[in-house]
Amino acid sequence: MRLSIGRALADAAALWRSERDLIVRIAGVFYLLPILALAMLASGLTLPDQATSEQVREAVSGFYRANLVWLLALSVALEFGSLVLLNLFLQRGLTIRETLQASALRLLPFVLLGFANGAVMQLGFTLFILPGLYVFGRTWLMGAAYAAEPERRLLGAVERGFRLSAGNGWRLALLGMGVVMITGAAAFALLIVSQMLVALTGGAQWAQALFLLPVAAGGSAAYGPVSLVGVAAYRRLAGSSSGT
Repeated sequence: MRLSIGRALADAAALWRSERDLIVRIAGVFYLLPILALAMLASGLTLPDQATSEQVREAVSGFYRANLVWLLALSVALEFGSLVLLNLFLQRGLTIRETLQASALRLLPFVLLGFANGAVMQLGFTLFILPGLYVFGRTWLMGAAYAAEPERRLLGAVERGFRLSAGNGWRLALLGMGVVMITGAAAFALLIVSQMLVALTGGAQWAQALFLLPVAAGGSAAYGPVSLVGVAAYRRLAGSSSGT
């Protein structure tokens, strides 16, 4: 089946309209708080004026080394939020409590899957942008398959997601990366505005704390649509493969 990008976006929009309050509550806990903590960590990264590329690289490397444990913990928290949303809309008949419990019990393989897919995608981008995009398109639905069909376990979900994306790799890449770029650009614009406002206050600590909140809200708003569109794409392709 050829995935219709327009229909997948319409499905995601309908899902948002019908479950908006629930999505906002989940995103407020499992996306907003980790992203706010990450933004607070990143605000401590300082660069000298007119820094060279080597100085930037050294500063970023030092930041990662100094905060590796926190960064890993925040990444896991964000992955948990994504798994909760996937389970919520792909596992039928579960209460919120059961969804949270199921997500916690199955989190580790999901995190490993995300890290592995990210590493392979990064390798693709180091070769050229097109291989990275194609890898993203072929691996994007693996997480949804892991959530929707727990009986398949991790390796079965990898195979299932790869099979569902066959013939739709570029469409999925365009769909997913398009949503990431649009929502990410909006979040980045919020970051620029907030930093300009902080600069007007002379870099006051209270201003940093105050203006990081809308940045974190923008970041959490960027995560949610990616999950919803992934749910919509998975439902369409999985439904066609099963004859429904």
